[in-house]
Amino acid sequence: MDFAPSAKELSHFPFLKKAQDHIKNRFSSLNALLKDRHGDALIESAVTRIQDALTPKKKADYEISVSAEDEIASYALARIIASCINDRQLLDRLTRYESERAYHFLVSEEEWNQNYRQGDSDYSLLFAGMSEELGIHVSSDRMALADYVELVSPMHDDRYHLINRQVERGFVRVKKEERYELLRERIRVLMRRDLPHKVPTALCEQLAPKAARIKKAYQEQMLQQFGSIEESAFPPCMQALITALTSGTNLTHAGRFALTAFLHTIGLDVPGIAALYGRSPDFDIERTMYQVEHITGRGGSGTEYTTPACAAMRTTGICVHADKLCERVNHPLSYYKAKKRDVFRTNKKSGAENTGDGKKPSPPT
Repeated sequence: MDFAPSAKELSHFPFLKKAQDHIKNRFSSLNALLKDRHGDALIESAVTRIQDALTPKKKADYEISVSAEDEIASYALARIIASCINDRQLLDRLTRYESERAYHFLVSEEEWNQNYRQGDSDYSLLFAGMSEELGIHVSSDRMALADYVELVSPMHDDRYHLINRQVERGFVRVKKEERYELLRERIRVLMRRDLPHKVPTALCEQLAPKAARIKKAYQEQMLQQFGSIEESAFPPCMQALITALTSGTNLTHAGRFALTAFLHTIGLDVPGIAALYGRSPDFDIERTMYQVEHITGRGGSGTEYTTPACAAMRTTGICVHADKLCERVNHPLSYYKAKKRDVFRTNKKSGAENTGDGKKPSPPT
């Protein structure tokens, strides 16, 4: 199939190879771009793009107000800056933001695309061409089992669970209306697989002030989200791991990794995390500190890991004692944030009922 999208179409899907090829000759080099006034504006746009990806919003604004070339360059620069920061959760959020953005433009194509053309199927030529490039064929009503499982693992909707699907000879039946969502996940998987880029150290040093600004804002946001540690809001899997530790049971490598990453993300410092392992029968302070520092990004490559998602926790056997809230989330951190809000509301209501002075209780610090 001859897939020849316009510049405007490429600006809405800057991850496509044709989009990157479109701007290859416009910018002679990244070093030259960094010294150019217009380059400064593009880098600021890239920083804003990352900040938008990190900021929780009820409804994101995906409007494009710059030229197609600048929009594609902003996408590419955002990925370079994010790669210099090299935080796993940040990269996850950026790729999810970009895939959601692409999904928005796919389902609303008739509204913004003056070149909208419908092919032989019920889909536009743009959608069909993109699907072919990314390995999802819109004319097919089935998908290879391995590809399907990779795409739907982070999707919490019951209808995507294998137990609710028709599987035949290694293929999963796929409904026509589901292909937009599956293409969105395919975009996310491919973008995430490509990150982080191997960015030259000198270039990362030039971008360091921008990266520092993003990291600071990200840390402040995480503090607002998690605040003080509330043990009663821990998901059942983390409570089970801590119970096992305090009773003198050795944790598996997967259990240690998940617990350490979780505690680090919600704000417990390295000594505090290491102290938890003190009751483990095979406790070794030097080895424990090394492992904790490695997972939290304090040592080694400097990569800061995050807690595995619920799907991965189920695979490693760490997901235990799931409750009703577990059914509504797909990540231990999502559980913690939701449960902590409930705890805060309960405490606030209890405080209001127990105080006769009419004053509101103070929020947790």
